[in-house]
Amino acid sequence: MSSFMRIVAIALGVILLFMVAESFSKAALIGKTMTVSLLFEYLMLKVPFMVADFLPVIVLLGAAIYMTEISHHHELVALRAAGVSLRFILTPLLVLASCVGFFTFALGEWVEPVTNVRLDTMEKTLVQGRKPVRMDGEQWFRDKGRFFRIQPLQGKYFKLMMLETDEQGQWKGRTDASKAYYEQGVWFLEKVYVSHPNEKQGIHVQRLPQLTLQSNIGPKTVAAPRARDMQWLTLYRFTQALSDAGLDAKQYQYQLHKRIAGPLACLIMVMLAYSLCGNMGSRISANSKGLLAALTLGLLFYIFNTSMNVMSNGGYLPAIYAAWWPDVMFLGIAGYLLLLREGY
Repeated sequence: MSSFMRIVAIALGVILLFMVAESFSKAALIGKTMTVSLLFEYLMLKVPFMVADFLPVIVLLGAAIYMTEISHHHELVALRAAGVSLRFILTPLLVLASCVGFFTFALGEWVEPVTNVRLDTMEKTLVQGRKPVRMDGEQWFRDKGRFFRIQPLQGKYFKLMMLETDEQGQWKGRTDASKAYYEQGVWFLEKVYVSHPNEKQGIHVQRLPQLTLQSNIGPKTVAAPRARDMQWLTLYRFTQALSDAGLDAKQYQYQLHKRIAGPLACLIMVMLAYSLCGNMGSRISANSKGLLAALTLGLLFYIFNTSMNVMSNGGYLPAIYAAWWPDVMFLGIAGYLLLLREGY
């Protein structure tokens, strides 16, 4: 319970620091595009996003403080002298880290997709001063098992691409139109290419001069689907549909794997905390060095995670590699330090 309270206290401290920093950075907007109540709402909507990113670091610091305390009071020495195994010592912390990891996944699965919609609107309209709806650039929207991508041409016309998937998220077909417009619940397409998977030919392509598609959603619903706004299963199906159709899906692939890699990082941080702060003695200098090392590595983990995201979106690294490399690297560091501490 004390370890849990430490993690909660550290999380609240990080949230408080974040809210103070954001308040100062957005204070200039009060009286222009924001009121005090809107600023408070904006800060609260950002909390789930920020907590989900920082929770592995918070677990590392909480576990490091716990290990420092039991080392300082010789409790760790007594446990090991009594023949208690390392697995028995770490099990409570690993169970707690698993709960925190599930909480991280739950934030991304059920909280962020709801809060991000309102947050994105406030970010664009109140912070960036943009119009709520933009008709320039690429736009995405979803109508049940169909994903539409439209690019504006002249007047009411768009270049359209539609992906259709089945209930399992498998690609069923792709429709490309050089010219399309939307009117009264119907898309009218011209110069159309319809592609379907075919066991004999691989992909069967059919060219049509015209085609109509019934849809309840038109270009006024502009909103490119963002990876962090989707639940994991929806994100998986959307990523598969994009990949099967030969479209760029790297930002979605990164977020798909990061939803799993992030919670697992909490378990790695427990191992790292023991490796750094599980000292067999009460020396203040050794305990202080362990805490400082934990803080430094925690910040490096966060920076490295952010860098991997940027490099993945920029096409410099494969999405899967970028999502899992921080976990793999810090697991290696934790394992190496753990072997050294155990005398191997």
